Amino acid sequence: MERRLFLKALGVGCIGCCCTPLNTFAAIGQKTYSTTKLLKDYDLNLQWRRDLYLKIPSLAGDIDQVLAEMRDSYEAVIPDIPYIGKRNFHLQWVIPNAEKLADYLVAKKYGVTIPQFSRLHLDQALSDLMVKYPTADERRQIGSMQFGPMSDMLMRFVAWRSQLKTFPEDYILKFVPGDGVDFDWGLNYTQCANVILYSRHGAEDLVYPLICTMDYVAGKALFVGYHRTMDIASGDPMCDLRWKKGVESVIPEI
Repeated sequence: MERRLFLKALGVGCIGCCCTPLNTFAAIGQKTYSTTKLLKDYDLNLQWRRDLYLKIPSLAGDIDQVLAEMRDSYEAVIPDIPYIGKRNFHLQWVIPNAEKLADYLVAKKYGVTIPQFSRLHLDQALSDLMVKYPTADERRQIGSMQFGPMSDMLMRFVAWRSQLKTFPEDYILKFVPGDGVDFDWGLNYTQCANVILYSRHGAEDLVYPLICTMDYVAGKALFVGYHRTMDIASGDPMCDLRWKKGVESVIPEI
């Protein structure tokens, strides 16, 4: 049970930094990701995406057209996804974030604003977590698996590996031991693949309200005390991510 819960915590805790082979999206022999494989995964969530965007009146009236345009948009975005290797835990976040970027590029043409688009996804993410793990005790138990020797070891390894800079556009980070008061452990990111990708499409202003703020959703639901004071997306030199066991994070206003 403990191992299973720990893996759940890694999967939903928005820590986004372990290097385990969750998916192999890379095109064979190329430094890009397979459009065919990624579109196949994208299509699996068609109904979820339909239900989500039907909540926005300006999209609901032409929902079939909107969804078709979003798929085309994603196909165009895929070649621009920063290549961070065939197997990298960050893919669990980079790939969905690329999907959101593609969706937004279409939604904004229908008058959807950054705050509106971000709030929609933040609310849905929190709702999904609450449905998947309905009791506070279960969410606390899952969140607690992000702390302790095993998590510490994994994060130290991931941070060390990032310093090798094997892939130029990969995340670069350092592990920060807890101070015993404000946080139990942390990560300082000095390069973010999301900023690189979103900037390529003129959507860098979406990174903080959507991607960065999304981390607080898991912090709130799983009681892992997620907080930060700096963001690369906001022009700071780093993102100083911190976690505190048993603390319910407060999701910032957009």
